[in-house]
Amino acid sequence: MSTVVISGRVDEDVKVRADAVIRAAGLTVARVINDVWLSIAESGELPVASSLSEGRAEKTATFESFMEWFDGLPSQNEAYVRMTDEEILAGRVSDYA
Repeated sequence: MSTVVISGRVDEDVKVRADAVIRAAGLTVARVINDVWLSIAESGELPVASSLSEGRAEKTATFESFMEWFDGLPSQNEAYVRMTDEEILAGRVSDYA
């Protein structure tokens, strides 16, 4: 299977806060992006409402759906919080070696 690079822009504060949550879950940004895109492709639905024109109730329901998905992620692993993506990847690779 071939892969492509996807890029986008987010507020720096959002990135910092999201990175902390992602690392605490023992995941990488790439893994989360891949999982979200796969979920969208399989379900045909967005996990988070992005259109400002959508109603508040719909956004709330969509956000709650995303949070249910998020809560289903593996439990927090404090060891990953202060690690770089490269350190996490190296550790995961050595686990399978």
